[in-house]
Formats: sequence, C-alpha cells, structure tokens
Amino acid sequence: MKDTTNAAAEPAPSRSPLRRRLLVVLLLLAALVGAGAGAWTLARWRHSAVAEVSLEPLLPGAPVVRPQAAAPAATVPVRGFDVSYPQCGSPLPRSGGFAIVGLNGGRPLSSNKCASAQLDWARAKAGHAVYVNTSYPGVGDEVAYGRRLVDDAVAREHALGISGTSVWWLDVETVNTWAGSARQNATVLDSMAARLQELGVRVGIYSTPKMWEEIAGTWRPGLPVWYATGPGDEASGSAACSKSFAGSISAIVQWVETTADGELDHNLICPAFQKRAGDLLDIS
Repeated sequence: MKDTTNAAAEPAPSRSPLRRRLLVVLLLLAALVGAGAGAWTLARWRHSAVAEVSLEPLLPGAPVVRPQAAAPAATVPVRGFDVSYPQCGSPLPRSGGFAIVGLNGGRPLSSNKCASAQLDWARAKAGHAVYVNTSYPGVGDEVAYGRRLVDDAVAREHALGISGTSVWWLDVETVNTWAGSARQNATVLDSMAARLQELGVRVGIYSTPKMWEEIAGTWRPGLPVWYATGPGDEASGSAACSKSFAGSISAIVQWVETTADGELDHNLICPAFQKRAGDLLDIS
C-alpha cells in the first residue's frame, strides 16, 4: 500500500513546478497585454486631449478679421447712452457726450422704427456709433449668413439717408437665437466683422464674458469690447473696466440705471480708451 501510494503521489511534485511556471507565464502575458492596452488608452486620451486643445475656434474657410490700426488720438466726454427700439416714443437724454443706436428691432433682419430720430439725436453728440443684432439659426452657410446680416443692416442704415457710420458694434447676446456649435456661431460673428472691415468700418463686440463663452467659445478676435454689466450704477459699471473677454480689455462699460430720464442704458468710456475715442466712436 505504501509503495503504491508513493508511486501514485510522485508525479504530483513534477507537475506542480510546471503548473507554477505556466501560471507565471500567463500572468506575465496578462500584464503585458494590460500594459499595452493601458498605453494605447493613454496615447489615445493624449491624442484626444491635444486635438481638443488645438481645435480651431473657427470653421475652415472663415475670413480673416484684421487687427485694427489705432485711430488718431481723440477725446469725447466719457459718459454716454445707448438706445434702440425700446426707447421709441420716450424722450432722449440731453446729457451725455456720446450715443450708440441699435439699427435692428431687437433681432437681425428687422428695423428699429425709431432709428432715424435716434440717429439724429446721436449724431449731435461728440461721438456716436451704431450696433447690429447677431444670431445664427443653426442651418445654412455660416460665412454667407454673417455677410447677409451685415449687408441687410447696412441697407437699412442707408435707407435712413445716412452715408455710413464709421464704427459698428456687434450685439452678441443669448436672448437671440444661437442654434449652432461655438465654432459655427463664432464663424458667423467672424464673417460679420470681416464684412464690416471690407466696408471700411471699425468693429467692436458688445457682450459679457459669460455670454461670449457660451456663444462663441474660445474665439478671441481682439476687437474692442463693450461690457454689459446689467442693473447698477457708475461705480459698479466702472469696476468692469479692469475686466476682459474676447481677447480684449473693456473699452466701454454699460449699466442700466433709472434716473430722471427714465430707465436707460448708461455707458462709460474706460480709462485706457479715454484718449482713443476714435477707436470706439464716429467722431467725424
């Protein structure tokens, strides 16, 4: 019995090292495969991250917005107002050294029915400008759509008997329709700015940092910016002069305030631009 037991048990020691070696080999193979998969996953993540970071903010074929040469040094009284269709029928303030008028009726491809009277008022100031509403419905060629918005607004301006205002601001707000991606939206705005530059016009951006990021993403055109701060007073508005968005520090800040003239959009030219009024306003 003993011999038989030993004979039956002896092969086990010879098989145990073999099993251990096979197990070690399998574990090594698994580790190598896992490491390879991990490296592939890491490389793929790195590639994806790089691709995301380097993603151009504009679509291919977008026009080039040129840096705008500084206008000759000029000053105007630094406090002013902006008005548009909501002020139709309301008295316009006599004070203020500059004024900016909205050409549209709150959305692109529409008219501010009081634009003529408001522009007469604005042009009597030391400096004036106009602004145009912007949007993108999410369909159609972005570059062509941007050009269309500008050409339509220019036609409305000319219909008022005005030969051409030299400074235009693009009103970029989430209250208008933005159904495209940030790249699509930014390309529409880029197309609008480039079209205005083709027409010999200086261009600025009206928005807030939050709205700009939501609409145009990472596009930084470096154009002058007009910062809308919401309800407040001159102290709260002027605090935004140290802030920036769209690649530029604030040139004009706006706040909404109720005074003897009613509820109006008040504006202040920031210190960095107080001798550069020609960059922001038509002072001819």
